[in-house]
Amino acid sequence: MGIVRKNGKAYDSGDVVVTIDGIIYDEVKEITYATEQEHQVNHSLANNATSWSMGKKTHSGSITLYMASVVALEKSVGGDLLRKRPFDIQVSYVNEYNEIINDTVTAKFQSQGREVTGDMGLAKQFDLFVIGVNYLT
Repeated sequence: MGIVRKNGKAYDSGDVVVTIDGIIYDEVKEITYATEQEHQVNHSLANNATSWSMGKKTHSGSITLYMASVVALEKSVGGDLLRKRPFDIQVSYVNEYNEIINDTVTAKFQSQGREVTGDMGLAKQFDLFVIGVNYLT
């Protein structure tokens, strides 16, 4: 059975703080990260599976930044985001009860570019090469 909260506040995007290399970035539009692990069933000579095994973990992710943040990051590495060494991204959520969720994503940029549209607030989604994710650190 789940916890029921009356008049309680859930985590939402207004509660998120994102830091990259220890610097708070207010202009993060979206961040996505995930972890998958291989699973397999093991068979003996019989037809049915007799056990199961877990294999390698694979992480993935992306971050969407507004142009002001992109330019600041590019300047910090001489214009080439792809040359930026692996860095930590801290994603923290705090609700009104001071319940904290803090994830650490270790990654580097896997793509660089611009997306210029007719919309206000230019933003670009960047693929991340995710080396590791620590949930609830």
